[in-house]
Formats: sequence, structure tokens, C-alpha cells
Amino acid sequence: MNLHRILAVLLLAASLSGGVHAQVPVALDDETIFAAVEDALHSAPSLAGADITVRTREGYVTLSGFAVTMEDIAHAGRLALRVRGVTGVNNKIQVGVRPSHA
Repeated sequence: MNLHRILAVLLLAASLSGGVHAQVPVALDDETIFAAVEDALHSAPSLAGADITVRTREGYVTLSGFAVTMEDIAHAGRLALRVRGVTGVNNKIQVGVRPSHA
């Protein structure tokens, strides 16, 4: 009887967790990843004062430019890493104000 109860619990747990199927990563093209990272960065109110450039290559994102604080730099990196299809982030953003073009 205990064996049936254990099997029932395991079956219920598997069905509630979405099963045991591994999710296969879907490769996205760099243009799609670039647009999604740009959107994530521009949607973050805390990064409104930042001047960040995004580059992508085979899912790997490089961020460069300027942000107001170290926290903003870390936040930008986390946002980029959460984007679907991103395989890694090289965060080269620096603290400072963007250079004037005068």
C-alpha cells in the first residue's frame, strides 16, 4: 500500500512540475536578441540616464557605454542576461557621463 501511495505522490509531483521533459534551448538570431536586449534596457526607468550600446554575436551580448552608478551597470547586465537566447554577457559599461559631441 505504501508503494502505491509513493508512486501516486511522485506522479502528482511530476505532473505539477511540468513533467520531466528537458526544455531544449531555442537558438535565436542575433537581430532578435539585440532588439530584445535594447527593449529591456530602454524599459528600465533606472537606466534612463545611461548611454548603452548593445552588440550581439551568436547569442553573446556585449554592453558598452556609460551609466550613472555601478548598480546601474550591474542591473543592465542582469537585464541582458535574462533575455531569451542570450548565452553570455560581456559588460564593458563604465561609470560616468556620456562624452559631449560639442
